[in-house]
Amino acid sequence: MVSDSLFKTTLGRIPDTKTVDNIKNFVFSHYENELKLRPSFHKYISKLPTEFQDMVSKIRDSDTIRNLICTQYEHCDITPLPDTDELYVSHYNIDGGGDQGLFNKHYDGVLRLLEDATIVRALVYINSKDEFVVHFIDSNISHNFKTYEFGLLDFNREYHWVEGKYNENMDLNDTRILLKINYLVCPKCSELYAKFVIYLNSLVFYIVKMSMEYSKSPKTPFQYFIGFFCNLFRVANNISVYLSILLIFVLLAIVILLLYFTGSFMFDFIKKSGKIVLKSRVRK
Repeated sequence: MVSDSLFKTTLGRIPDTKTVDNIKNFVFSHYENELKLRPSFHKYISKLPTEFQDMVSKIRDSDTIRNLICTQYEHCDITPLPDTDELYVSHYNIDGGGDQGLFNKHYDGVLRLLEDATIVRALVYINSKDEFVVHFIDSNISHNFKTYEFGLLDFNREYHWVEGKYNENMDLNDTRILLKINYLVCPKCSELYAKFVIYLNSLVFYIVKMSMEYSKSPKTPFQYFIGFFCNLFRVANNISVYLSILLIFVLLAIVILLLYFTGSFMFDFIKKSGKIVLKSRVRK
């Protein structure tokens, strides 16, 4: 069911092609080794060199994106969320890992219950020469993005997926490179409520992203374990946000019980070991 609060996906094109080209050249010159690797990779823009951040700021603060967001609001109050903005190199990766969900049907976020606050994400295509099609199901839009194009979507409410297949013979210069830029739009929010939404969004975002990054292209049993729960959580969130919340509490309960029983076992082990040591000393 499509939410009445849905920010409908909108497509556009960045007129400042020079800045996009500069960002692309920076990525190719600084991350050549990463571009050759199979898994996708994300890098927080706030952690990258100032030179790169300045280029991204020109895109983030552009009137082209801001004005397009505001077309869907009578009163438009936009707050950039630079701490969650990312550079994303996309490689098709269906292997049970944490980043598999980027190509399966999914919601990006889980805060669909906050109907008075919207996180709008701009997917800005820095380099895209492939045949992948992004399907925005709730907005009924499908599009094959090319370089300089962007899409605005509702981070928490737009159900979407990427259709395509990995090309083993793809030239390195054809690598799919995006910026993921996020904004809070909350026209009737108090300053305190806006800060609460930003904090909650960041908390969930960092936990999910850390789990996905750790378990992408898994090699160890624990990475497969985390990857499994990343994909399980995605499926639960697709069905219902309440089911995803329930899953969180179930997982927390399991972790607490494991810690409790593991802690009790260790305590008993240390206690018994201490008694054995004392008896040994007494006998001497």
